[in-house]
Amino acid sequence: MVDAVDAYLLLNAAVQLFSKSPADLDKEQWQQAVELAEKESLMQSRILASDQAVGIEIDDAEIEKARTDIEGLYASHSEFLEDLVRNGMNESTLCASLADSLKVEKVMAKVADSIEISDDEVTAAYEANKSRFDHAELREARHILITINNDYPENRRKRVKARLQQVAAELTEHPDRFADLAMRHSECPTALDGGVLGKLPQGKLYKELDRKLFTMQPGEISEMIESPIGMHLLLCERIHPAGTLPLSEASEIIRNRLLEARRSSAQKQWIKSLFQA
Repeated sequence: MVDAVDAYLLLNAAVQLFSKSPADLDKEQWQQAVELAEKESLMQSRILASDQAVGIEIDDAEIEKARTDIEGLYASHSEFLEDLVRNGMNESTLCASLADSLKVEKVMAKVADSIEISDDEVTAAYEANKSRFDHAELREARHILITINNDYPENRRKRVKARLQQVAAELTEHPDRFADLAMRHSECPTALDGGVLGKLPQGKLYKELDRKLFTMQPGEISEMIESPIGMHLLLCERIHPAGTLPLSEASEIIRNRLLEARRSSAQKQWIKSLFQA
């Protein structure tokens, strides 16, 4: 039996390697998980003993949130406690392990925190990889959806058609109210944003909607269209011809990718240095 902190690392290793808890591993899998947990334990101890870890604190609220997030994966508190015991832990040892893991995360973030990407680097990366930002024709669209579900009288086909006809009639009089009517009538989660579907290439929607959208003109509202989930009204807001995403729109994507790669490299080099000291 490993100690409390190792038990948490062993659980993480077992899930990472085999998507299982340690108790469900066979002998060979157990050994592989133990080896990974031991490596993680050694690396964690070096990180926590480093100069960069000095002054970094984890408060009770952070630990409790992490513990609550884990408990939320279980159907009940008793099931959560039973699984902790099954994996060689209790709430106290789990929280101690979580505190160490959270501190490691903060130290690693600190190691990479000072890294920045200049505008010149972003521009150079854009010019060197410009073809990656080529895109097909895009269309910005909104929709209003009423689902078909025979379990509910209001959502049976005949009633859905009548309801959507009323919305369509209102749009005929007030086409500028599409977003408002989507918020009031649409049964899609996009209703919260006025029915926005976003900037779409061909092939992203149900084929019935996709086929229609790519024949529409900007500002045009479709007739009723039936898809596998219900009936829709579509609004084609804008058409963006095929082309290359400009630097102004690609810069954030590029900067984030460069930052992620450089921060990861810096963290790996720093960890390597801990074992060379």
